[in-house]
Amino acid sequence: MHSPSTAGRAPARPKAGPRAPAAALPAVLLGGLCWLVALAGPAAAHTVGGAGPTNYHTTLTGDPGVPGVSLSVVENGSRVRLAVTAGFPVVVEGYQDEPYLRLDDTGVWENRRSPATYLNSTRAGDDPGPEGVADPSAEPDWVRVAGVADGRAVAYWHDHRVHWMGSLDAPAVRAAPGERHRVQEWSVPLTVSGREVVYTGVLEWIPGPSPLPWAGLALAVFAGTVALGLLRRAAGTVAVALALGGLLAVDVTHSALIAAANADGRLDAFLWGNVVQIAGWLVAAAGVALTARRSDTGRYLAVSAGVLLAVLGGVPDLGVFARSGAPVVGPLALARVLTAVTVGLGLGLGPAVWLALRRADGAGHAHHADSAGPEDQSDTPPAWEACPR
Repeated sequence: MHSPSTAGRAPARPKAGPRAPAAALPAVLLGGLCWLVALAGPAAAHTVGGAGPTNYHTTLTGDPGVPGVSLSVVENGSRVRLAVTAGFPVVVEGYQDEPYLRLDDTGVWENRRSPATYLNSTRAGDDPGPEGVADPSAEPDWVRVAGVADGRAVAYWHDHRVHWMGSLDAPAVRAAPGERHRVQEWSVPLTVSGREVVYTGVLEWIPGPSPLPWAGLALAVFAGTVALGLLRRAAGTVAVALALGGLLAVDVTHSALIAAANADGRLDAFLWGNVVQIAGWLVAAAGVALTARRSDTGRYLAVSAGVLLAVLGGVPDLGVFARSGAPVVGPLALARVLTAVTVGLGLGLGPAVWLALRRADGAGHAHHADSAGPEDQSDTPPAWEACPR
């Protein structure tokens, strides 16, 4: 027999489970992280010519002042730029005194037998070239690699004489990293119309600032972004959309300033150096539009774009917090602010959306309890009391 207290009563309603969007959020996050693992490897980091934030600074100190010949250090010491407008040939010597580059009125020529041709192709200098090809004692094999524009031949290369190449810091730096050091002097020899001239410079270690204030800024932005999830639904939706739009603007600006630090090919550097991030920018733009329309899909896109841009556009640049130099146009403090905001906003959007969904779940349960009929609000006996005795 059934208990009299349950006779004639409709079965109790099952307790409402969590909303599907809240339950789906971890899956969205996991999918986004898998996407990062798949794509972040081949993606270009925020570097210029392979060089990122550093405390090493290289400066040209000796310029022989040859008319029509100009040598300079560019991209925060990563590369050297040589421009020739004179009507006579200029030859750059390699690391074993062999002819490496030749600039004349027909363009820029590269000696394929010079070991420097291959070593200077990357910042790491780890390409020895094809076996049996590089030979500094062999007759030069000149191949033209660039022409003349506006009456000027211009060459760029990673000259490893002007920047630090050790896997460890210099001994003096390791002994006292908080002090300024003159690490080494360098020279780049040229032959100008048969006459040898030498450009000289100095490589220094300049300690960077404390990273704590900038890490604190990133943490404050993160906390403020998370707090957006505590706002009421309408205000919170607008705030999340604005935060995502701000993250998009900050990361695009940051990437543009880094690309502008390239001595040549700035547009190519912006496009090819941000292939994955451009996909993230498109996701972020869609997330802004859909979130503003109070779409749950927009919130998921906000989380995915936030993680993607923080990991690709902010985390690789955290070294700028403690470095005195970086390949970026504009004040270094601006680069630090942009990095902190990118990390804080990007990583804070996920918790903010989670909090907003939790609050919405709680409000939905409360509304259901307030609107339930007397039968729904009555106590339901334990299961074992409903069993036949």
